[in-house]
Amino acid sequence: MTDRNGPLRGIRIVEMTGIGPVPYAAMLLADLGAEVIRIDRPGGYPALDPSLDFAAMEAASVFYRSRPMVKLDMKSEAGRETMMRLVEGADALIEGYRPGAMERLGLGPDRALAVNPRLAYVRVTGWGQEGPMARMAGHDLNYIALSGALSLFGRDGAPPVGVPPLVGDMAGGALFAVIGLLSAVLSARASGQGQVVDANIVDGTASLYTLLTALGAMGAHGAPGTNPLDGGRHYYRTYACADGHVAVGAIEPAFRKVLLERLGLLDDPRFSSGAPEDDAYCTHRLAEILATEPRAHWDALFADSDGCVTGVLSPDEAAGDPRNTARGVFSEIDGVAQAAPAPRFSATPGAVSLPAREASRAAPDALEGWGFSGKEVASLVDTGVLER
Repeated sequence: MTDRNGPLRGIRIVEMTGIGPVPYAAMLLADLGAEVIRIDRPGGYPALDPSLDFAAMEAASVFYRSRPMVKLDMKSEAGRETMMRLVEGADALIEGYRPGAMERLGLGPDRALAVNPRLAYVRVTGWGQEGPMARMAGHDLNYIALSGALSLFGRDGAPPVGVPPLVGDMAGGALFAVIGLLSAVLSARASGQGQVVDANIVDGTASLYTLLTALGAMGAHGAPGTNPLDGGRHYYRTYACADGHVAVGAIEPAFRKVLLERLGLLDDPRFSSGAPEDDAYCTHRLAEILATEPRAHWDALFADSDGCVTGVLSPDEAAGDPRNTARGVFSEIDGVAQAAPAPRFSATPGAVSLPAREASRAAPDALEGWGFSGKEVASLVDTGVLER
């Protein structure tokens, strides 16, 4: 286990285990030095695919890295008392259950804040803690549909395609949970007063497209797929090449000049006219040229330039790409390529302090770092409150 030296060293967080945004938020915080203890239920959280090899699942559960896991029977009074002792010594608690679930366990914010008035009690849901849909089921696609974000992925009048759970769960949920948690901790350190943070995906994803809201208010953003920033112009979209795809992002005129120079198109007046009716021609012409060569050719042609042309890499390709390798964007742990801690800090860098495989195994002794004696831990194990 790597010593914690990240910028969040000294912040203690209790994480209620789950899937999606909560473990990702906890991973980010733990990678950056926060001391996080993950609370699971006896028997573990239900697996999404029980047919998977367990050892492989342990290694692949990357977002459980960097903090130990304790399996605690929270339905028992001794389990709830154990939880409250952890809360008493924590700066924050983060959970992602449906509204009311923690209250039914006797672990809701009223009890937690009574035990620790400085606590940041962070609740991550799809719809929010209140409102007509608060207790309804849903997933990433539903949340970003209601927030308006999903509609932005449409094109040419076709239904928006399903997108991976990055915009909703990971950005609108997890990243806003991290912002909310750290903000509440800072506020409590200044005022002595803790609070409940409602970090929900609808709110978060609505905030994510603020730029497009502003552009729309100025009349500079129309139907999805027709705008400069969503593939509606020849100079900012993806194209097929001979063995995959490339991304062209030459929005600014100076960058577009480099693009056209290197493709031998600088003297074509239709590329400089700026007329909307010429854009279809320009798109077709770029598509013709880019389709003739593989990605490696275009990477080489635009290397060390401001032409803003890059190959579209798969995650596996990205992990092995020499440009990413040179910067250490990814690392391989237990045979699984995974993103290194981010962002980067010059004086207090983050680190993966515990590999996912080890972090996915019950570690009741981790309670000793939170003020429990070895005898107390042994007693909790013997009485079935803790699972070893």
